[in-house]
Amino acid sequence: MEATILGVWLSLVIGGLPLLVWLLWWWNEVWYAVPLKLRFSWSGTGTAKLPPGHMGFPILGEMLTFLWYFKILRRPDQFIDSKRRK
Repeated sequence: MEATILGVWLSLVIGGLPLLVWLLWWWNEVWYAVPLKLRFSWSGTGTAKLPPGHMGFPILGEMLTFLWYFKILRRPDQFIDSKRRK
């Protein structure tokens, strides 16, 4: 009985985690980027000029990319150069 309960919880966590990540990413786009694009399109100035890149996850931002370059690859210059190229 306990093995089936554990299996159900494990499947909910493994199946729900990608869905949760997708929802957070979608919500961040809806909350910040869409109103900015709509405001500029209504004012007649054309489309919003957003800076290059992506919004990232809420709260985390680009921290995962930062940690990847600094801690795992040990190449902090590549992270900085990728930001300069944008």
